Amino acid sequence: MLRKRSISRQVLDVTYAVVFVLLLLPSTLSGSYGSPGVGVLAGFGVALAVRRRSPRLSLALAWVVAVVQMVGGVLPLAADTAIFAILYCSAAYGDSVVRRFGLASAVGGGVIAALYLAYVDGNPFGPATEEGYQEPRIAQFALLLAGLWAMLGLSWALGRLAYARRTAIESAHARELAEVHQARAEHEVAIEQERNRIARDMHDIVAHSLAVVIAQADGARYVRAVDPAAVDTALTTISDTAREALSDVRVLLGQLRHSQGDLPNPTPDDLERLFDQVRATGLTIDSSIDTTSVSLGAGAHLALYRIAQESLTNALRHGDPDKPVTVTIESDSAGTELAVRNSVSSVRSASESGGHGIAGMKERASLAGGMCTASGDGSSWTVTAWLPAAGSSTKGIN
Repeated sequence: MLRKRSISRQVLDVTYAVVFVLLLLPSTLSGSYGSPGVGVLAGFGVALAVRRRSPRLSLALAWVVAVVQMVGGVLPLAADTAIFAILYCSAAYGDSVVRRFGLASAVGGGVIAALYLAYVDGNPFGPATEEGYQEPRIAQFALLLAGLWAMLGLSWALGRLAYARRTAIESAHARELAEVHQARAEHEVAIEQERNRIARDMHDIVAHSLAVVIAQADGARYVRAVDPAAVDTALTTISDTAREALSDVRVLLGQLRHSQGDLPNPTPDDLERLFDQVRATGLTIDSSIDTTSVSLGAGAHLALYRIAQESLTNALRHGDPDKPVTVTIESDSAGTELAVRNSVSSVRSASESGGHGIAGMKERASLAGGMCTASGDGSSWTVTAWLPAAGSSTKGIN
């Protein structure tokens, strides 16, 4: 099978083969070998020209030429040195079958060549007998065999080393490319996760702020004639809520633009401020907060705040405004549990309180190592979340 190689290398191989033939042609013609010697030279030249493009064909052609040389009684020529380059390329550029065949050729060819040189008529290594063959010379045969094996084996071994080196370089390049792709994929995943986090924060901030603003605006419109002072209070609350939401949204947009910076991490005092903000809309909140016996991580603190914020927003939008919302936060050494329960308005069923906000609360709790559930019984809606303390393992809700 022909190997796909660059045109420049193919031209180089053919040029090398042509130069090889032209250099050795005069000495071959001046010898006593005649046409058989020229044929051997030409055959080895063709084998050299395709040695890298098709090591299998080159090695097979070299064997054919060597057999023709021995059958024709042609003694060793300078052209026979082409065998070393052919064996090298069989190991450096051939597949596993060609490499094994090249090694077998180095071993078997050495034996055949040593026998031919030691015993064939006309061999310069010793006087011929009247029968036309040399007397058996075991020592001479052994010496020739050792030398041939050394040269042929060295050619094949150098080719094998070149193959190993090229394979190692290709593996290193493939590994570097895989690492680049992996780093790019991890970067894209991190960007996507960051965008999802920002989208959740944006949803919580905008939904909560708009719910408060709408409730305050509606309340102010209803009581404007009866209690004008309440209008000022409502407008103040609307202004503060909108200003805070605008500040948080600007931070989020800055994160999208520069991929840096975070919103301030909420504290228990921020929870109280959140409750006061919702109470200002007229919704009654009965809260009980105990976070003294646990230390939550930054992610869990943010998840606790956002889950409470989303729960109160849902209560404000879908709950019964005439009945109080109960918020309980209890902590122990393992973590913190949040429970928000509100009555459901007769106009809406408990199931209508769900949506993307519920999915976002569950995802926030999961990312923080805890869990969140939301369920209703027709008259009330309850959100329960458990978040682990810093350094503790995840467990279920009590």
